[in-house]
Amino acid sequence: MKLLVIQGHPDAQSFTHANAENYIEAAKAAGHEVQVIDLAKEDFDPILAYGYRQHMEDESQPKHYQELIKEADELAIFYPVWWAAEPAILKGFFDRTFTPGFAYHYESPTKIQHLLKGKTAKLFVTSRGPAWYTKSIFGSAVYRMKSLVLGFAGIKVKKTLVLGNMNTKKDVLENRQAFIEDCAKEV
Repeated sequence: MKLLVIQGHPDAQSFTHANAENYIEAAKAAGHEVQVIDLAKEDFDPILAYGYRQHMEDESQPKHYQELIKEADELAIFYPVWWAAEPAILKGFFDRTFTPGFAYHYESPTKIQHLLKGKTAKLFVTSRGPAWYTKSIFGSAVYRMKSLVLGFAGIKVKKTLVLGNMNTKKDVLENRQAFIEDCAKEV
């Protein structure tokens, strides 16, 4: 399988980053072809300065990301939830990469082509809030990603793992280690 890992935490020293790296190693060990977009290490401008009214001066990086997405069978996306959403760098990644004509196309005001149909994704999410809330429509963080971002492009989310209450549980290190192991089993 051609797997694209998107690491969406801006801090390369974060738990989310360590979890993504562990997953990458497990995927390679399982024989998958793995490509990585590590937004903590990329020199990526997430700002969509003109909306979709005009292109940015340099579109080379989003075009490269689009090629990686086209080649992938499955996306594995790692991110924390901050203020009921993904970090700004990951939101900007979707703003600049999931563009009209690549991720979707309006044939008419009521008819939309979902251009990334056939691809799947898995979400690996951390939150200080409860996992059940983070996954619910009320918390919206996972629902929005699954349905309104990936789903709008035609990508089917096969699995979502959420480590909730990540800093408040009694055995923080044990819970984090168990979560990393659970995520690696999803390769």
